[in-house]
Amino acid sequence: MKIQKIYTTLQDKLAKKNLIRREAKIDKYIKIHDTATYGDSFNQMYNARETIANYAEKKGITVDIYDARKLLEGDENVSPIIEEQLSDKINVVVTNLLNGKSKAKIVSANTDKNFPKVATAPIIIPIPKDNTDIVRTTIRQTNDSFIRNLFRNIESLTKIVTGKNTK
Repeated sequence: MKIQKIYTTLQDKLAKKNLIRREAKIDKYIKIHDTATYGDSFNQMYNARETIANYAEKKGITVDIYDARKLLEGDENVSPIIEEQLSDKINVVVTNLLNGKSKAKIVSANTDKNFPKVATAPIIIPIPKDNTDIVRTTIRQTNDSFIRNLFRNIESLTKIVTGKNTK
C-alpha cells in the first residue's frame, strides 16, 4: 500500500517537472504579451504556442505577439479612426537569436475571417513527338484560417530576419 502511494507521488512530481520544463521551453521562443486581443485570437494563439515554439527553435528565432493598439499607447494625437482600425490587429515581432535582427508586421486577429492565398507555380508539359517542353503557370487558391495566416506571416518574417529567401 505505501509503495503504491510513493510511486504515485513520484509520478506526479515527475509529470509536474516535465510540464514546467515544457512551458519554459515554449516561453523561451514565443511570448504572447496581451491577453485582451480581438475575439478568440488569444485562445487560438495560446493553443498553437507549442507548434510555433518548435518552429522558432528550429529556425533560431523568437516570436513576440502584442496587441497592435499598444503601438499607439502614450500618443494623445492619434486619431480615433486609426485606433479603430488597429482594434482587431496584432503586432507580430520575429527576432533572430544569432544576430538580434528583428522585423515586425501587423496581422489581422479576426478569427471569423478567411484569408485568401493565391500561389502561382510553373509546370513543364513535355511534348514527346516534337521534343519540346511547354511551360505553363498554375494558380492555386486557398482560404487560410487565422492561425494558418499567422503561421504564414511568421514564416515570411523569419525568412527576412534569417536571410533565407529560398523555399
